[in-house]
Amino acid sequence: MSSSSLIGRKLGKYLIVEMVGKGGMATVYKGLQAEVDRFVAIKVLPPHPGQDSSFVERFRQEARTIARLQHPHIVPLYDYGSDDDVMYLITPFIDGGSLNERIRRSPMPPSEAEQLIAQIAEALDYAHRQGVVHRDIKPDNILIDREGHALLSDFGIAKMIENTTPGITGTGGLIGTPAYMSPEQAQGLPVDGRSDIYSLGIVVFEMLTGRQPYRDETAMQVVMKHINAAPPSLQEAAENASQEMDDVLRKALAKNPDDRFETTADFVAAFHAAAQGHEPLKTVALSPEQAAAVFASKSTPSPKPTAAMAGAGDSNPSLGATATPSQTIVVKQGGLNNPFVLLGGFAIIAILIVAVMLILTRPQAITAPLPTDAATNIAQEVTHLPPTARATAAPSSGNAFFSSTNAPGDSLNLRIDNLPAHSSSQRLAVWLANSANGATTSLGTLSRDPLGSALLTYTDSNGAFLPGMFNVILITLEDSVGDLPAGEIIYAGHVPTQVNAALEALLINTAIPASDDKPAYEGSLLSGVIAEAQIAQNHAGLAAGSTSAGSMHTHNEHTINILNGTDVDYNNNGSGDNPGRGYGLAFFLDRINAALNDAIIAPDADSLLQGQIELIRVCINNATQWRDQVIELETRFLSAETLDGLQSDLARSTDLSNFIVEGNDLNANGVIEPFEGECGLQQIAEYGIAVGNMALRDDAITLPELVAADMSESEAAATSAPAPTYDPNSEN
Repeated sequence: MSSSSLIGRKLGKYLIVEMVGKGGMATVYKGLQAEVDRFVAIKVLPPHPGQDSSFVERFRQEARTIARLQHPHIVPLYDYGSDDDVMYLITPFIDGGSLNERIRRSPMPPSEAEQLIAQIAEALDYAHRQGVVHRDIKPDNILIDREGHALLSDFGIAKMIENTTPGITGTGGLIGTPAYMSPEQAQGLPVDGRSDIYSLGIVVFEMLTGRQPYRDETAMQVVMKHINAAPPSLQEAAENASQEMDDVLRKALAKNPDDRFETTADFVAAFHAAAQGHEPLKTVALSPEQAAAVFASKSTPSPKPTAAMAGAGDSNPSLGATATPSQTIVVKQGGLNNPFVLLGGFAIIAILIVAVMLILTRPQAITAPLPTDAATNIAQEVTHLPPTARATAAPSSGNAFFSSTNAPGDSLNLRIDNLPAHSSSQRLAVWLANSANGATTSLGTLSRDPLGSALLTYTDSNGAFLPGMFNVILITLEDSVGDLPAGEIIYAGHVPTQVNAALEALLINTAIPASDDKPAYEGSLLSGVIAEAQIAQNHAGLAAGSTSAGSMHTHNEHTINILNGTDVDYNNNGSGDNPGRGYGLAFFLDRINAALNDAIIAPDADSLLQGQIELIRVCINNATQWRDQVIELETRFLSAETLDGLQSDLARSTDLSNFIVEGNDLNANGVIEPFEGECGLQQIAEYGIAVGNMALRDDAITLPELVAADMSESEAAATSAPAPTYDPNSEN
């Protein structure tokens, strides 16, 4: 099937609008997800002749692995699927160029490169600790968003192609990009995280010099240079490079993986030291504690990153005499387990029987329109942000993650890098604020380590629901820490104020007046829908345990009415009974979706927020589909005159009703995750709290304007309204 023939076709719930690029591993389309009125990117993998169930299962396993990678600097996988002969992945479709585009403009000064390197390395460090190797690190797969953050894309696609391309798995096939391929990958040998470190080293060389270290007329000649040739001198190729930086790159580009840095944390720490003119950490691996100081990476289900596209672009039909092939290729080997044998520093004739299938297009990023010390209490007196707060222009790298310790959303974990050095008399203070009313409170101060990183863990002793109260985080440099931030704003982050309202309604409290067919409701939307689903769960179980058709029909009616919020007389006994609360699931789920939609369409909503909300929507969609399946089964049972032959379907209905509440560990890995067919209603609380997560950046100069704008839209009553708190004695 040709690439253009898919335009206008629907893959699952996604309508293909146009092709936006074609790379070596995927063709990328712009797609429309009509139900939420947003554009997505659809990455279609190459066709697989003889596709069978085992092939599809391998694809699904790899897709699930990718989807579990939830990190601020990794592009998220929204969805995946197969439709006839088409295997596809769904990711966000937003703007932002690639690192390749930035490099093409000019070599990067070490100070600029260092910030991006740290973010890329952090993403790789996280993935490697999950047991995932990228296998295709290159500038085209590193996206730069509008705020200057690096985002690593196309995780796992190389492995997908390897596992799903005929003649590759088990035959020593190679997949990767010649210009960035590690020696062991080029030889068809097993790879681990150190292979990615090598590829990252190539990228760093190119960032600093504007060119790749190995160039030649053909892809295979470039591959052979990776195996045999010593890397050129960084110091000679880059005007601003020091000998210490050259030493770090040589270690990262060592031919033997054992001679490289063990982890990306080691690599970035050594590069940081070298860039600062210190002796690089090139011989000592960092301890876990030191690595935490470099990245403070966390394996949490909460952060979904700012996302962008990669793996597609314009065609480039020829490679000149100084070609630097950056297109991902598949090298298919005819029966040799190891085609490259290194003797005396060169490869012997095994290379002659290697066939290179090189698609001569150069993938580019896709441009598209945007769819420590800690306080122990929240301050009793709510104070306000000073109108004169100002910001520095220093690059940023950090995130604030909300979580639950003693009560929902009562904790915040902050990690920040690139903190400026300051005098011993000054303090780096952390504040939470609300831009709608200016309310602010202090969380304490940070202790900066020698690498410029810091951590802060805060838990409110009163059980305050922090993501419902605050939508802004500040780090300021203070001569003395008072009740208000008075010093220079170093970093700041925020989410739209609509997030506070959405999370308050979702997890704490909302008041819904009575209507013609529904009673009034007050409480959290999530607790309301879970309560209804649990009652239905109970009655589906009672139907399955019935000893007569009449008894079963009674509970069939109950189950359907509870789920629908109706009182229909399904069993024709003269009375339509609903032992639930009379709302049904849609009453709550529709309102949850509406509240989340208000947040996601806000002008200042970023894709970190959009990605996190997507997790909740996956769970809502799962619950809705399971509800519909239960209703279909229970409706069918109503026509049965006996129980004969119904036991398996009754058990199935019970299982489905359990899934609605508890979720389903579909892939049997011991964890219920935000995947289609896995998470249910109970998982929404965890993902909901994380909707308030904030990425810290250095554009805090806009923050006072943000506060002023929000204040102008709020009446004085909103300013004096009490902030929401979590009441542990509340039934919700």
